[in-house]
Order: sequence, then structure tokens, then C-alpha cells
Amino acid sequence: MYMFLFAVKTGEAVSFLVEPPQMDGKSKAKCLLILRARAKAEAGPIGQDNVDQEIVFMEIHHKILTGLHAVCNDVFMPVLGNPLNMIGWSDLVSKDLMDKFHVFLAYTCVTLGHARGRTVLPPPPTDVTSSEKTSSKDKSQLLEQAIVHWTKQIKTVLRLDPETALKNGNDPDPTVEVAFWRGKSANLDAICGQLNRERIKKVLKFLEQNKSTYTGPFSKLQKEVQTASAEARENSTYLETLQPLFESLTGSTANGPNDVAELFVPIMHTILLIWTYSPHYNTPSRLVVLIREICNAIIRQCRNHVSGEEIFGNIRGGEPQAAHNKLTVALDVCSRFKEAYFEYKSKAKNQWKITTNALFVRLDAFSERCQDIMHLTSTIIQFNKLQKIEIGNTKGKTLTATVLAIFEQFSEAVAGFTTVPYDIMDIEQRQFDDDFYKFRQRIKELERRLASILTQGFDDCDTIIGKFKLLDSFEGLLNRPIIQDELEKKHITLLELYKQDLKTVGAIFMEGKALVDRADERAPIPNNLPPIAGALNWTAGLLERIKEPMDKLTLLSQSI
Repeated sequence: MYMFLFAVKTGEAVSFLVEPPQMDGKSKAKCLLILRARAKAEAGPIGQDNVDQEIVFMEIHHKILTGLHAVCNDVFMPVLGNPLNMIGWSDLVSKDLMDKFHVFLAYTCVTLGHARGRTVLPPPPTDVTSSEKTSSKDKSQLLEQAIVHWTKQIKTVLRLDPETALKNGNDPDPTVEVAFWRGKSANLDAICGQLNRERIKKVLKFLEQNKSTYTGPFSKLQKEVQTASAEARENSTYLETLQPLFESLTGSTANGPNDVAELFVPIMHTILLIWTYSPHYNTPSRLVVLIREICNAIIRQCRNHVSGEEIFGNIRGGEPQAAHNKLTVALDVCSRFKEAYFEYKSKAKNQWKITTNALFVRLDAFSERCQDIMHLTSTIIQFNKLQKIEIGNTKGKTLTATVLAIFEQFSEAVAGFTTVPYDIMDIEQRQFDDDFYKFRQRIKELERRLASILTQGFDDCDTIIGKFKLLDSFEGLLNRPIIQDELEKKHITLLELYKQDLKTVGAIFMEGKALVDRADERAPIPNNLPPIAGALNWTAGLLERIKEPMDKLTLLSQSI
């Protein structure tokens, strides 16, 4: 028992096929021959314990395939086809043997073609149409089998579409699109050349003379090949104009994604020109594939700029702001591409009637992932301030100790999250959603405790200045949702205190003004200042007393 297995690597993904694959220019394929060392009856079932003894596999290089096909076609075929070697065989046995050998030859021929990146139409035996020993019926059946095989091969090529790689989850970049149409054009041109060869023309002529029902559909298929070849050639020609831009988009950059962002306008401008002038590459389905491939390239460049391990390294090194800044750049690049797309969509005069979700499904998912991780870094930056907080008044010592305990628990939560066994920047890692949800739930609990501490410290302060000093010590944490809810409850209290303070300041001003007007020695004027300058200085002090709380109240009102 044997089996051919084709291993195809596209990017980091590896897939295995039992049929020869169609290559897209970016993929790498190897043919593996898998053999069973012993018969099933002798060895029994294959399991984990004996697979290495019972299964033998080897890589089949195209040179080996070339030699195999040459030996089978030039040596074994004449030997098997020699009537002297069939003496004593029944016609049924002879026919079955030759049919199976022809199938094997065809299979090796096709496989050899795929190894070279081309579709090869295996020719029928050279002597079929001229043989006098074979009946016309048998000749027709054999040649019709060849037609069926050719039809299957050609239709496989015609069905090839760059969207297949997207559906298979290979996440190709736009250079694959250019390579695909270049390869498909060359492949279809090669098929057209084979269909025009004399040997195949002779087969079709023989079947037509014998009124075969296969000739009509195959002639129609030939016209489809010519049409598809012209389309692929045109698409390849137009897309070649994008090749330099796509190489820059997918290549290494000195300034990271910022260099990539400079390419968005030229790329979209060229795409609009292709849409306008190309006779075939101007359909929504083509545009969707191309834009999604560009999004894949952008995501890859952003991940090169900031990886999950790098983010965790910044966090462990006490530099969450550095990770935050890089994530900001990545988000900005994603946003700039969408802006460029919508700008040129408007220039296309409503011809790009495409659902946005179909275009940016991965880019939006990546942006959302970046925002989640930015939330993580922002939280770390905010909570890091807890280690420097000192709360005053009667409960200050106890509350400060509690805050430090919360910070320790937060640090443990962060340390636990940074040990996840996958790249958090990889949107295919769905486990991130569950892990991040658990992390956020734990942080919410810590926020509730912080809100309680803030409330206790707030109530412990007697003056509005003291309350604002407490809020200042929690700067950066006040915009946390749970803490904001508590501050909203205290907002009215602050307004009432400020109202009372305004009345107090007003009373002080009126009392002092009366003393100043009477030139009373008790007037609030410093001894080292003249009367007018001293009065102005005293008034400025009262103004500063009411201005600072007002500014803080204004900011607080805007934040809650």
C-alpha cells in the first residue's frame, strides 16, 4: 500500500493534500511518498506505538518523478504493450492492466507538471489512433477517458481564485495576488499551447469522426480556457503596476508602520486607476480580496513593530508607556488605511458598493485587540501610581496601607496575565478573550475596593481643599468607571462645600473691606505694603482661594 501526500507551506501554515496542489507563487510544496512496510495482515493495525516501524515515507523530488516517468513510459510501457509478453493472458486481463498503467502514467505526468508549477495534460498512448488491433469502440473509450481527465484538470485551473487562500485562513498579503494572476496566466497559456498540439488535435479529430458526445463540451471548454487566459493575462498586466508598492508594503521598514502608512494613498490611487481601465479587474469580489490582502500586510507590519513578547517585556521592565506608544502607532496606521480607502471610495463615485465589514473584518479585529492591550497598559500606568499614594487625616495610615495591599494584588494579577503561552497580538488566538476577561474582572474588584477607600478618605476630610488634595493623590485613577461612579455621588457634596466656602470668603471680604475703608489698624493689610497695594494683595489672595477649587470642580465635572 502506498500514497502520495503533498505538503504545502504558505507563510507559517502547513496543509496536507492527497491531490497535486495548485501553487500560488508564494507557497512551497513537497511531495511525500508514504509506504506501508508490511502487509496489513502481517502487521495488524497501525498505532502510536508501531507507526515508526510500519510506515516509511520519503520526499519525492521532481528529478525522481522525471526519471520515474521516463522509465515507465520508455521501458515498461513497450514491454507491457508487446503482444508476445501477453501470451496466455485473457483480453480482459490485458486491457485492465494497460488501462491501470495508463492511469499511473497520467498521474505521474500530472504530478511532474505540478512539481514544475504547470498543469500538464497527459497524452494518450501514441499508437491508440493508429492501432489496427484495437477496435474503434475501445479506442474511443480510452480517448474519452483522456478527455475526462483533461476536463477535470482544466476546470480545476479555471476554478482557481485568490479568494481561496483567504477562505483557508492563510491570510495572504497582496504580493500573493500579483503572483497568483501571473501564475494563472502562465498556466492557462501553457494549457492553450498543449491543446493546440498535433497529438491532442488528432485525438479530438478521431473522437469527432466517431461521433463522440465528449467533443462538443470539450470544444466549449477550450473557448472558456481562451477567455480565462485573456482575463488572467489582463489582470496580471494591470496588477504588475502595484508590485513595487506591494513589495514596499510587505518589506522591512526603517521607521516601522509609519513608512507603510505613506504607501496607502499611492496604492489606493493605483487601485482606482485599475478599477477604471481594467476590463476584468473591476468587480466588487476582486476588490474585496485585494483590500483584505492589504489589511493582512498591514497587520503583519504592525506585529513586526510591536509583538506580544515585546509588550510583556516593557511591562516587566516597568515601561508600560513604551508599549502604549507603540500600540498607538499601530492603531493610527490601521485608521489611516481606512481613511485612504474611504477617500478613494468617494472618488469612485459610488461604484465601490461593498459592505465595509467584508473588507476590514481582520483589520477591525486587530484594532480591537490593540485597544484591549492599550487598556491593559493604561491600567498598569494608572495603578502604578498607587505605590506613591499617602492619605492624611485620622484614617490616613490605615487607608494608605490598604492601598499598598491593593497595589500588590494588582501586580500579581499583571504578572499572571503576562505568562500566557501565546502571542497576544495574534488575533487568531481566541483564548485571549477569556484570559483578558478574567483579568478585567479581577481589576474591577480592585477598583471597587479603591473606590471604597476614596470614599472613606473623602468623608474623613473636613475642608474642600483637603478633599481636593485627596483627589489629586488619586490622579490618573479618577477616570476609572467604578471610581467615577463614586465621585459622581460626591459631586454634590463638593458643590455644597464650595458654596459654603464662597459665602465664607464673601463675608471675609466684606468685613475686611469695611476695615480698609475706615483705615482701621485691624485692616488685613501687610505692614510692609502701602494701603492700596496691600488691599489689592489681600484681595488677590481671596480670589486665589476660590479660583483653585473652581478650576478643579470644572475639571471634575467634565470627567464624570
